[in-house]
Amino acid sequence: MNVLLVGGCAAAGGVAGLVLDEVAARIPRPAPAPKIPVDGADGALAETLPAPEPYLPPPPGVLEHVLSVLVTAFLFGAAAVRFGPDPALAAYCVLFAGLVAVSVADIRVGLVPRKLLYPTLVLMVVALVAASAVSGEYHRLLQAAVGGVGAFVVFFIIWFISPRSMGMGDVRLAGVIGVGLGWIGYRQLYLGFLVAFIVGVVIGVAKMLVQGGGRKTSLPFGPALAVGAVVGVLWGTQLANLWFHTGS
Repeated sequence: MNVLLVGGCAAAGGVAGLVLDEVAARIPRPAPAPKIPVDGADGALAETLPAPEPYLPPPPGVLEHVLSVLVTAFLFGAAAVRFGPDPALAAYCVLFAGLVAVSVADIRVGLVPRKLLYPTLVLMVVALVAASAVSGEYHRLLQAAVGGVGAFVVFFIIWFISPRSMGMGDVRLAGVIGVGLGWIGYRQLYLGFLVAFIVGVVIGVAKMLVQGGGRKTSLPFGPALAVGAVVGVLWGTQLANLWFHTGS
């Protein structure tokens, strides 16, 4: 293990976590659509009410900053342990940074913002292309494409059938995660999303028991997807070997 590399990545992750927490905290909650009252029995529309302003939650406190710094520092350091000086390290540091940012936004305002998601995807893909070029393993790019498109399609179908179960932002996030996990391998892709659904179910049941909201309890799914992605990237190979009883 390269101690300098791990320490440097952890330090960079701490700085990134602080910055990303501030960026994610500036994402407002979408304003509800204004109601348009009906005037008269003939159904003529009255004057449209002014659209409400988007809600911006209070700025993050010290505890949130500390948690964001510690989590991101750990993820960057763990990525350095996992990949070493491999060029793919940059791609997964980008992915982890994006996962932290969208998780904070989803927890705070119930939204997976495209302004955070799309830059994460672009930077990660650029880094993965560079890593494949250095290693000559271009087949990994095909795996990444299949993983991203496949995850997006599966989650889109789930969203289309049951739009209350997740938001379109979760569908996009699944596609981004699918690219990252697919580049590593299909088994890691499968296990990452399996862990995400298990985490989502556990958190959902716990929240229903605590709040007593029943099946209508709302739950941000982005953090569960992020946890599944982290597990798939960092420990997916070991779990796959245990799950599929392989030694490679």
